[in-house]
Amino acid sequence: MKNFLKPDIKNKKISHNLIIAFSFIVACFAPDLVMKYACGLPIKIEMLFFFGVVLFGILLSLTNKIVFFFFASLIFVMQAIQLNFMAYFGNPIDPANIMNIFRETRDIFDVSYLKETWFVMPTLFVCFGVLIYTFLKTKPVKLPLIWIVLFYLAAHKPYRAYTQTKDVWYFQPALTRPSLKNSISTFSYFTFQYWPKGYTNVSVEYETYSLKEVKSDVQNILLIWGESLYAGHLPMYGYERQTFPRMSQIINEQGWQKAFGMSGGIATATSTLLFFNLMREPANAEVLKTHVADLFSAAKAKGFHTYYLSNQESRLTMGMKTAAIDELMTNDMNPIYFAKYKDEGLIELLQEKGLKGKKNFVVLHMRSPHSPYENRYQGREAEFEKWTPAASSKDRLEYEVNTYDNALLYTDMVIAEMVRTFEKLAQGTNESIFITADHGQLFDYNGMWGHNNLTLEQAHVPVFVKRNRIEVLPQIIPHYELGKLILEDIGFKLDNPNEQERIYYLHGNNVDFPYDFIEYQINGADILQIKKENTGNLIK
Repeated sequence: MKNFLKPDIKNKKISHNLIIAFSFIVACFAPDLVMKYACGLPIKIEMLFFFGVVLFGILLSLTNKIVFFFFASLIFVMQAIQLNFMAYFGNPIDPANIMNIFRETRDIFDVSYLKETWFVMPTLFVCFGVLIYTFLKTKPVKLPLIWIVLFYLAAHKPYRAYTQTKDVWYFQPALTRPSLKNSISTFSYFTFQYWPKGYTNVSVEYETYSLKEVKSDVQNILLIWGESLYAGHLPMYGYERQTFPRMSQIINEQGWQKAFGMSGGIATATSTLLFFNLMREPANAEVLKTHVADLFSAAKAKGFHTYYLSNQESRLTMGMKTAAIDELMTNDMNPIYFAKYKDEGLIELLQEKGLKGKKNFVVLHMRSPHSPYENRYQGREAEFEKWTPAASSKDRLEYEVNTYDNALLYTDMVIAEMVRTFEKLAQGTNESIFITADHGQLFDYNGMWGHNNLTLEQAHVPVFVKRNRIEVLPQIIPHYELGKLILEDIGFKLDNPNEQERIYYLHGNNVDFPYDFIEYQINGADILQIKKENTGNLIK
């Protein structure tokens, strides 16, 4: 046993371990550099993941041939699938498309794809060939039981997928992330959830969307995409507390209108995906695949310089046409910056980047007042803890309401400053400003808290609009209709043959396999639920 535990250092060199680790790092990240420049993909190096790969590479150099070849082969296969998919389609692969490898093998392996992906396999063969050659030809120090640590580290994401301690969005890939990080997430979820449960692509056949050009003289457009903003806690909608004092003054200025908004989804990922693609109908997967109504694509087509500056994770860009985004920054690309400045960092970024050219489409995606609400104004209680002492509230409802309302004061300050900054940058031009949020928030509503609850109350969000057009907003405006207004200011009109007058949908947490939704009708100032349904029942 002593010999079994004793490191093998006879005629071995620790420097060889470092060479193998370096080769492993190159094999993991060099393909991303190729993809970045060959396909123009906005892949970023995430430092925490990078150091994790460095550690794993060092540990891998200490193990035996069987374990080494197991992990090298596993990574090679995942990356071969991932990178070929990215090279052709321009997005990371998701579980549904991994399943298509088995369902549509003939199409997947069509040689015509090589015109776009020819460089992927040579890149991988060179990178992993060098890694294997280095491992075989060097004499690294060995630790017999290090394989236990390797399998323990490698099991993190698969374990989360198997036990479902995290929902599907935890495993959602993002175009800006390292491809290996996406592969680990996606293949973990596919292996332990998607494949065993036999999920099918949820796609109901609808008539095709199309865009028609319309005249627009708007030069600069700002969309402030808020987070967890519940209309029921804003004074503009009858709330007794002055939680939005600055914006209350601003929207009373000439040109501003407000309406009662209805979000498209009950979670940030779902709502964001639907809004930026103007998807209305349940399981209309074709809209998401083709990006026919994608706001960024439309803006680029009309000559706008596009911005997506976000204090949220990059995986939320998965449903967007990121190739059409000129200025892209998310929280996980610069976590230290956003940890320091929070949502105010978005204002600094906008000032730093400025407006470029004659036409600009700017999206600022906020984090506040997401729970835990007190974290939004932490360290600035003197400024924003109006309803005090929040921390001494023993009753949960009192505590949640007080901290949320305090966080709204911070949010109000940030949004007002965003508006003023944009107006100053766009001074002298024809500009439009749209303000809304991904979803609302619940406070012991029928026993429900926070969000991710499929109920119409969850969808209640504010809508503030400043446009130079004379059209008056309706009393209630769903996100789908708000997106159409933005599209018109860009210069397109959406033609959706599937529309039904006054009928809309609130989507559940997921849109990549059978998901719940609510169909509702708007009658003047009333919102009437028609039915709660599951898309699995729509598939024939």
